Amino acid sequence: MGSALFGAVSRRSHRSAYPTGDGTRHISDIAVTGSGRILVGSAGDAGDDGPFDSAVSDAGRVTLSAAGRVRIALAASPTALGAFPGYEVGPVECLPGSADALLGTDDENLGGYVRTVPFRATSRPGRVTAHAGG
Repeated sequence: MGSALFGAVSRRSHRSAYPTGDGTRHISDIAVTGSGRILVGSAGDAGDDGPFDSAVSDAGRVTLSAAGRVRIALAASPTALGAFPGYEVGPVECLPGSADALLGTDDENLGGYVRTVPFRATSRPGRVTAHAGG
């Protein structure tokens, strides 16, 4: 089987501001909103029984040039949109036509949860501690 061709490759590193402990995956998922915002989930996982910590950050934008070329601009310092202590956020999915994102957790032996979180363009960093069932 042949390899896929993607063109020129550029590299950027992303380091989450939260969580930062051992077992942190600075990118556990990436999603792009309808307006082109790049949302990045980061998760700290110390083992199957936790403790877990997660955050979602605004990491940049995807735009189209007038010629239809995709352009990606990553933020030098990603903006934290929400912190989720006690949960291991994995999937981040943008809901079409909505300012909400759907977050899923995989809290290993503690189960999993699904919740929606508003990530509007004017969102400020926040802390969400409510247990979201789903």
